[in-house]
Amino acid sequence: MSTTISRLLALSTVSGARYLMTGAVLGAIVALSLNMALSSAEPRTPSAPAPVGGGMPTTDGETKSPYDVPVGTCLNWTESDGSDMTAVNCDEAHVFEVTEIIQVGSEFPQDAERPSVEKWRNIAAKKCEDGVEKYLNDPLDPEGKYSITALLPNQPEWDSDERTLRCGLWRTGPGGSLQATTGSAKDQSQSDIWAKGTCLGLEDKSVGDPVSCDRQHSYEMVAVIKLSDHFKDGYPLAKKQGAYLDKVCNKRIQQYTGGIDLEKKNLIATWDTRTKASWDAGSVYINCKVARLLKDESGLAPITGSIAKNPPADKSDSDSGDGKSGDSGDGTDGSDDGSGDTTDDGRGDGNNGNGNNDDDGDPGNSSTGEDNGRADGATDETAPPTSAAN
Repeated sequence: MSTTISRLLALSTVSGARYLMTGAVLGAIVALSLNMALSSAEPRTPSAPAPVGGGMPTTDGETKSPYDVPVGTCLNWTESDGSDMTAVNCDEAHVFEVTEIIQVGSEFPQDAERPSVEKWRNIAAKKCEDGVEKYLNDPLDPEGKYSITALLPNQPEWDSDERTLRCGLWRTGPGGSLQATTGSAKDQSQSDIWAKGTCLGLEDKSVGDPVSCDRQHSYEMVAVIKLSDHFKDGYPLAKKQGAYLDKVCNKRIQQYTGGIDLEKKNLIATWDTRTKASWDAGSVYINCKVARLLKDESGLAPITGSIAKNPPADKSDSDSGDGKSGDSGDGTDGSDDGSGDTTDDGRGDGNNGNGNNDDDGDPGNSSTGEDNGRADGATDETAPPTSAAN
């Protein structure tokens, strides 16, 4: 087995979702990552080395493994080797949440050979997904911020008759690094968004993990919008989302920047949209954001420095938990991310979405009584992420 968590293997497409697995040694366990992403999306591979873990003392003087914990436990580590792995309150920053404990001893008796990587993939893909959805009491958003993972015994544990599989959830950034979340996944929106003021890195003309806005980056998050406050009658098609967000996001950009001229800065307004599968899983939040395209439009160009009128605190280390308001993810990995090349791709055109038109508030239908009093009905300030910069 590899000793680094970055070595993942793509599984075959199952039920329209792409699963990933890592064979990384985590002390006495192996981490198995089943990334619930669209089959058309590129897998996001955790980039940090795998934790090697230590142990926690028990009352009888024996050492207890840090992953030997019940369902609902949240685990955190900050060292690249995971030597500080520990169980924490889920209200604290953490990178793993145990959703189910499965015994596979009936399938693999005492003298059974330890399953191969391929067999472990099949076991986890078969056993973990249903348990995760029961744990969440909701469908798992196939394009959301959470990925299914599993902790399983390595060879020494297996030889000691350990047959326990711990399924769980974690979140990785667009560049593959683990992202801490705050709050139990059961209480979170699965919306794949980031807190306002977050900048995402630039990697080979594409999106990377959160960085300081002083560094080169691909996107700066300008607002968090709750689509369901405007689309009250159910899921809106992407075209309707785009027409609404073209005005709303451009207005938010003007508010955020104090009146920037995007064209002069060679910047574009962009935004996420939600698929029906995400909407049905409760993911109704999106990001408005700003980006810059390369001249040949072959990818994203670097931006350095925040465009905010009053730049927020550095978001590069912010966690992604927030309660039901939605809190993490950038939504830039799929065809509905607002960065495509069609007329519904989420780019503001500078004519109908610049925040200066008299009809800018019309999409919000202010007569419906949005509680923030904004004519456009977008409630990014009424339900902001609770994640804060560290």
